[in-house]
Amino acid sequence: MRVVELTNRAIKGAKYEWSNFTAARATWQQLARDQDETAPYLYKEPVRVVWDGVTILEGTIRKCSLDQSGDAWRWNIEACDILQPLEAALCFNPGGTLRGGVSAYAEVSGGSGADAPRKIKIAGTVRWALEDARKYGLIPSGVGIEVTVSPSAWMWDTALGCDMYAGVLRKLLAGRPGMVCWVDYSGSSPVIRVADGAGLPVVTLDRAQDCLSAISLSPRPDLVPPAVGVVLTAGRQACRSQVWPKGASLRQEGCVTTQVALSSTSTEDDAPVGSESPVWDFTKPIVEVRGVKLPSGTDSNARKWWFSKVSQLSSVSGLQLGTIKKSVVAGVDGTDMSNYSTAESAQAYEHVSGQLSEACKTIKWCYVELKQYLYTDTRPPRGCEMLFPHTKQVDGKTRWYNWLRWQGRTINKSRMRYRASKSGDSGGDDGSNPPSSGGGTPPSSTTDWPDYSSILKEYYEITRAMPWEGRVNSLRALSPANLVGRRLAITGARRDYLEMATSVQGVTVDLAGKSTSINTGVPAHLSLQDMVDRVQQLASGQETLDQDQQQDNPMLTLQYDDEAYKSPDAPTLGPAGELVWTEAPDKPPVYDLQVELDWSDDNTEVTGYRMRRGKLMLQGVYIGQTPGDDTSGWFTKEGFTGGEIWLDVKFNGKGKLTGTSIMYEQGTVNPLILTDELADESEEFSYSFHIATVQDKEVYQHMLGTIQIPLNHGTFYPYGPAI
Repeated sequence: MRVVELTNRAIKGAKYEWSNFTAARATWQQLARDQDETAPYLYKEPVRVVWDGVTILEGTIRKCSLDQSGDAWRWNIEACDILQPLEAALCFNPGGTLRGGVSAYAEVSGGSGADAPRKIKIAGTVRWALEDARKYGLIPSGVGIEVTVSPSAWMWDTALGCDMYAGVLRKLLAGRPGMVCWVDYSGSSPVIRVADGAGLPVVTLDRAQDCLSAISLSPRPDLVPPAVGVVLTAGRQACRSQVWPKGASLRQEGCVTTQVALSSTSTEDDAPVGSESPVWDFTKPIVEVRGVKLPSGTDSNARKWWFSKVSQLSSVSGLQLGTIKKSVVAGVDGTDMSNYSTAESAQAYEHVSGQLSEACKTIKWCYVELKQYLYTDTRPPRGCEMLFPHTKQVDGKTRWYNWLRWQGRTINKSRMRYRASKSGDSGGDDGSNPPSSGGGTPPSSTTDWPDYSSILKEYYEITRAMPWEGRVNSLRALSPANLVGRRLAITGARRDYLEMATSVQGVTVDLAGKSTSINTGVPAHLSLQDMVDRVQQLASGQETLDQDQQQDNPMLTLQYDDEAYKSPDAPTLGPAGELVWTEAPDKPPVYDLQVELDWSDDNTEVTGYRMRRGKLMLQGVYIGQTPGDDTSGWFTKEGFTGGEIWLDVKFNGKGKLTGTSIMYEQGTVNPLILTDELADESEEFSYSFHIATVQDKEVYQHMLGTIQIPLNHGTFYPYGPAI
């Protein structure tokens, strides 16, 4: 095993980081001789990191990468301690699966005279998790394991599902936030220690001597629950509760509670009641689903529907709705659900409210796309121009048009209610309530309730210590060996800081920057809303176990549903729909003689063309224009779908322009001739210019702009018909 000394060596940027129940990490840099140098460390190579001769980390190399800065190359190296493999190794239960509770691996005990469902001992469970990891080679065989958590410490069992070993340990930490886990290197071999914070030795820092530059510490009374209790339930109905201290209210902020489901036939002679006993299915919620009729034509309802999607359409004068197309969108999430259908009936209504569930087979859904053609022969008002990005000529008038696209979830009902139970019973099409489901009655007043007082008292007492939370910064690089696994006290500052003795939860030491940061109080794994998260985690774990574990002796009667505690998946498929906007088309400049095609209403067939009016120039002087409308400036031809477009220009013998025309094949070419002789006015000179070709619904433009009339012997021009 290689030894790395962080101090007094030719390395840079040395840094150490540790956080409670997380692998410690050391990083540093060292210069490389050249860019092709062999890496100084191999991945997972065993190393021991030393600080002034004291071991602070023993583990493996996790990163050794080469970086360039200017002309220099340096290795960035990271080493993690022996707990790192627990972050990426799955924790299987003894049966080889990933489901179940922690109680499958640990001792489960009951309360006074009654079964306490899923009450586990924390110390034994932590020890099991670490020993199990060592059995599979995740922890070296020579590493010791010492758990000094109070043997009486317990928590409610929590569910496991694809959890890593480190995740299991943190779940146990959530049940007893005062615990601290670290690796002790003070002996001949490393020892993984897990201990209660109250039993840790105290390290005292002096504000002046240790250069404490910032102290931000505050007590956390919110982590001391005012009361703890058990809520005994039948289904989702709370029937009875027990609380400690006696007489306290569970309606206070920050109370810790757990739920226990009971059978309605429990007696003193019966076996202890488990949470997997039959429960009652009479409190399932009713979900109302609503839909709005999809447009299918051009009537007022269709206009109203589209106006609800694009409110600006209501201000467009002369707006008309044209063809509408509907198609099923493939590849959306949920198409493998049993209530998905591509039938036409499932495409009738837009889903606007209520959540869908596979349990209700009556309400079917689909995901469709609507394409609506809309147009106006009046220029769109300001602010609506982008709604009509395309134009074309229809009967000599400009038409502004667009295709609107909407995609969304559709259903087959306009209004229906169903019960969110396994059967998913639904009401009528009028929105009436579904029939009552399940059955049974709440437990009778003569039911004998188990007593959890001793359990609640024990949990209440172990949560009385109030931690201090915050951060302490020092302008010195303090040795991590003196901080990890300690409680912190401070002298030379506020008197409370000397008496708090709060657990160190994280240490960061920057050897290069000569600074240290210490986090105290509660573990980082418990987040900002620590108390709330702990309650939610316990409730979630218990509910998962209720659903996963089978009861041993189900009561099969007509009155009770023995699997009612297995709730169906929550209805989470809600309304979805949006307009799909395409990028606004560019508006290129329009040049003289530019040819544009006119299209049918559905933009599939060419119905004609338009050519921008151009000018003719002879010897630097404008002499006329090509054919076109004086108002719009366009020459329009309907019925033209393909072929060549030519411009014929004619002059008399004196060089005067006598006419222009649009032709569809090349005409006669007889250019003007420069001469000193008197011209014969009856003689005719002619030109034929190839403007464009329309082929396969595309325009191939050959000429643009002003036409300069060429002269014989003065400019080059192809005489005669083109070959």
